[in-house]
Amino acid sequence: MESPSGAPIATLSTSPAPVESTSTAVSEPGKPLREYKITHASKHRDYLLHMSTPTSSTPVITHYVGNSNAIGKPAVKLRQGDTKEGNLLGLAIFVPLSNNIDIGFGEDPENLSTTTWERLENLSTSANNYRLKIGLGDSSRIVLWKRTHSPDGSSEASIFSKMSMQHLKLVDEATGKLLATYTNHVGLSRKNKGTIKIWDDTGDEAWVQTVLLTALAIIERNGRM
Repeated sequence: MESPSGAPIATLSTSPAPVESTSTAVSEPGKPLREYKITHASKHRDYLLHMSTPTSSTPVITHYVGNSNAIGKPAVKLRQGDTKEGNLLGLAIFVPLSNNIDIGFGEDPENLSTTTWERLENLSTSANNYRLKIGLGDSSRIVLWKRTHSPDGSSEASIFSKMSMQHLKLVDEATGKLLATYTNHVGLSRKNKGTIKIWDDTGDEAWVQTVLLTALAIIERNGRM
């Protein structure tokens, strides 16, 4: 079976990857360069992203996230602005018969045949780890999204937080450097879904969009499992 881009579906690993414990988490890196709070939109299944930075005092809604479980349709759409009519930046499609996710970007992501696709490859049967190769100009970078009990590496995380199976962290595969985190707030607030923090900001909006869309796709995928 092929992805919308025509690429073959990656072969899944048969050995489950454990959720990382706080004892192996990275040290707390300080303040994130960007922070996106995820809240439910008027259509409860969809989200709004509220961005703040160390120099901004008030979060600003920057993205609208549309989620759909319709067969044959993108599962996640990332749009610019605060409505579902905003400019489409990217989308995610769940690959049938696997936990892999295809991430699409381009001038017209709605046109699946002309969209640039990247494979977010699931590395375990329990969908704890995902691997993505990102092109950065003439070079590339391989990153890993991992489930963790302590996304920011804090040893002072609450007991409730440590018990959650929904936290994520993004690391550089080669160096282990912490790049981004997702902290799940379900159970703490009905309106707030969670928070995505970007610790490594290259200044490239394409990088930011990739971090956001891959995180949101995994969040949606995990919510269906």
